[in-house]
Amino acid sequence: MLHLKYIVNIKSQIVVLAMLFTSSLYASDAITVDSIFKKNNGVRSITSLDFITSNNTRTFTTYPTMSSYDDGSNVVETRQTVLNETILYGYNSKIDFIFSGNYIYDRTTYAGVNSNNSKTNTKFDALWLGVKYDLDSIFGEFKPSITFQTAVFQNLSYQQKEENHNLKSYSLQYSLKNYSDPLVSTISFATTQNLKREIGNKSVKLADSYTIGLDLSLILNPKVSLNFAFDNTFQTKMKEDDFVVNDSSILSSMGFGVTYSLDDKNAFTFGAKTGTSANTPDSTLSFSLWHKF
Repeated sequence: MLHLKYIVNIKSQIVVLAMLFTSSLYASDAITVDSIFKKNNGVRSITSLDFITSNNTRTFTTYPTMSSYDDGSNVVETRQTVLNETILYGYNSKIDFIFSGNYIYDRTTYAGVNSNNSKTNTKFDALWLGVKYDLDSIFGEFKPSITFQTAVFQNLSYQQKEENHNLKSYSLQYSLKNYSDPLVSTISFATTQNLKREIGNKSVKLADSYTIGLDLSLILNPKVSLNFAFDNTFQTKMKEDDFVVNDSSILSSMGFGVTYSLDDKNAFTFGAKTGTSANTPDSTLSFSLWHKF
């Protein structure tokens, strides 16, 4: 009995934040022992800074899951710095409201006749609103949840033109978490659906995506954990004026990271991810700060 109480006391001190790999785990889904078996009522925030590097022809979006498309603009290199701020408000023991916004600095290099040329752009990229609902535990060991989000604002770049859109993208994710000392594991199934939208004089239907992800967090001690993430996404065909311009494709990646608990209200995560398919960014470096008010 004393040994059991000691284990419980140790667990109550652990604040473990899983990596914010946007392709499989939502930024709003910070994994802690407290958030799995208890409820973090009140306000929490996740501030993340991602550095994305790609040497292929694709344009990328990172939230709520990774997606990419080729708009035929002869892109040869993309560098993105993405600042994401996600706020969670615990309405009750089962419901969280989610507010998430992205601000992006983008440097894109295009192939020219005689030499390449680069274009930089800084913009407010998107604002997503949603709700996360925690379901009852399965077999007393697995904690399922459902998250629905919609983009109330999006700024989309296509063939070097930009348009703002409202309520054109929707995301649904089902996650199943398990804590088995010293391992926290999450398997998630997500889909992002896109409606047709007008950009310039073109009608564009972005690809819909279907993602399966596995995230593991190995607790080394009450302060430190190692994080691992694997994901695979299937994208449908993309259409422009009802003609297929991108075939269906696979996006896959894997990554690792470290979480350090600063105190009982703050945790810091560093993560690195590499693409394992041609249509995924070559590398992503992430820095995240999780705070409980």
